[in-house]
Amino acid sequence: MTAVPGGGFLRGLDGDGHFTPPIKRHSLGKITLHNQYAAIFSRATKNSWPQRAYIGLYSGAGRARVEPSGEIIETTAMSVFRLSDPFTHHIFVDNDARCIEALGERIRSMGGDHDVSLIQKDVEDSVQDIKRALPAYSSRNRLLSLCFIDPFSAALDFQVIKQLGSALRMDFLILLMSGVDIRKNFRRYLEDESDNRIARLIDDPLWRKEWAERGLRKTDLIRFVLRKFDTAMTHLGYQAQLPEESHPVRVYGKGVFLYSLVLYSKDPLGKKLWSAARAATDPQTNLRI
Repeated sequence: MTAVPGGGFLRGLDGDGHFTPPIKRHSLGKITLHNQYAAIFSRATKNSWPQRAYIGLYSGAGRARVEPSGEIIETTAMSVFRLSDPFTHHIFVDNDARCIEALGERIRSMGGDHDVSLIQKDVEDSVQDIKRALPAYSSRNRLLSLCFIDPFSAALDFQVIKQLGSALRMDFLILLMSGVDIRKNFRRYLEDESDNRIARLIDDPLWRKEWAERGLRKTDLIRFVLRKFDTAMTHLGYQAQLPEESHPVRVYGKGVFLYSLVLYSKDPLGKKLWSAARAATDPQTNLRI
């Protein structure tokens, strides 16, 4: 198995006959930052936590084809196996049977002895399966988990985070679709009171009332969503995140905001590791594109 240091990932790969979904070029920045944080996290915690689990929600197929170049690369679900200090357990959740099947075949083709659970379900229905897949732990055999949540839209139910984060020692690296989904479709979400997408994301069914009472405008949208999400996370005991600590990703070459990557930990060390990961990758990959 080839180890890839820091935020690197395998690229320029040949086709392997398994499902390989398309991604846009801006996703390379997301993968790089994820990989750098996962590497720093696993290295920093390996001596204190005998069991370290990695959980990938909306895991994908482990490889993707970059549009428009057609280049095939390894994505986060495969890159995490190539860390110098690997996790002890891996759990992947995706509702697409093609992704789960392809990811399983690719993991098997690497060889080695990996503790892996593949769950083909909607993320919202997978919490109990994830808990069952995690190893038994005790005060002597402690367990720390890193959960990467990488949805295709803002249709992320905060209850998933609440059920996992309340019961387990778990850090979260989360992609918030506050640009490509929420900003693009905000008028519909605001006016259609039967639509609960934002309410479920930020864990606040009364968000429209606050929006109206404060006289907010669309230019306030991104900061509003990040603040409300942050409030929901702090209610679970996570360290608050300052606006400048969220990491924006933009359309390559155009500067159009797409989404934010946010990191939440209950330990102040998490913020330090996140800051180190951003500092290590930003000059190399120009993630703010």
